[in-house]
Amino acid sequence: MSVDRTGDVPLDFGIEPPGPTKTAPLRPIEVLRPRFFDRCPICGDPATTEEHVPPQRLGGTKMTRTCDRCNHGFGSLVEADLVDWFDGALTMPSFQSDAVRGKRQTSRLLMRWTPNGEFVLFPEGRSDPAVSEILAAGDVTLEVSPPDENRLRLALLKSMYLAVCIKAGIPEGEPADRVRAELLAVRNAKRRADVPVSAIARGLTVLRHWGDPIIEESVVLAEVQQETAPILGVLLAGRVFVSLSSTGGEAMPAPAGRLAHRLQVGAPVKGTVASVRPEPPPLQSRRNRPG
Repeated sequence: MSVDRTGDVPLDFGIEPPGPTKTAPLRPIEVLRPRFFDRCPICGDPATTEEHVPPQRLGGTKMTRTCDRCNHGFGSLVEADLVDWFDGALTMPSFQSDAVRGKRQTSRLLMRWTPNGEFVLFPEGRSDPAVSEILAAGDVTLEVSPPDENRLRLALLKSMYLAVCIKAGIPEGEPADRVRAELLAVRNAKRRADVPVSAIARGLTVLRHWGDPIIEESVVLAEVQQETAPILGVLLAGRVFVSLSSTGGEAMPAPAGRLAHRLQVGAPVKGTVASVRPEPPPLQSRRNRPG
């Protein structure tokens, strides 16, 4: 997805394979300034900690205060998926080929596209030394865990809700109560697998900019012109647009789980970068793959 600022050049909204992109005018309306509450906007308990909006890993700054549980309880449960999605990352990767016995792991993989239409996988940190030997074999099976769409959208729902509070104060009424109930259900989940599916989060309009921030501010009230009508939302850290309204959303697809894919890999560069031929077949669920 790309977006045009009126009278400016197109801005790329996301990591995408080469090809046509959709464009929509983006109109910044108001830069939001920090606003600190005495009680947590999510649960109503005393607000004791300063909160980054959006999460700091996306470039957010301290914009408000929440309680300790609402501040820190979302990190590993949903915000990790948001960071992976934003970074274009695949987690828990394992490589396998006939050249080396067994599966070998790396840190999470960052996917990037080259101008000539190939994509490149970058292990972000340390890797099993045997991975270089596997990649050199050329014919590789890669298994990964992609970001979970429900969880990453719930993380964006939290940032959007806090942005509304910063702009207009803590809202009252049934719609706000529903949002708070869904956020509290996330906070109270014991583990990531227990995070409930959110129809509100599913119905948000989400656009992402890949590159330098559109605006060097944490939270900006903005409007995106879609095909039928403008959509009011917030631009987070100059990179992610989230609508203030939700359509309610269609049924959330089942989590993909582990995905397996056969790759024809080019020569690694210093054992850390592998270029891959373009237009690979779709990833398959491990549960449903042949054999």
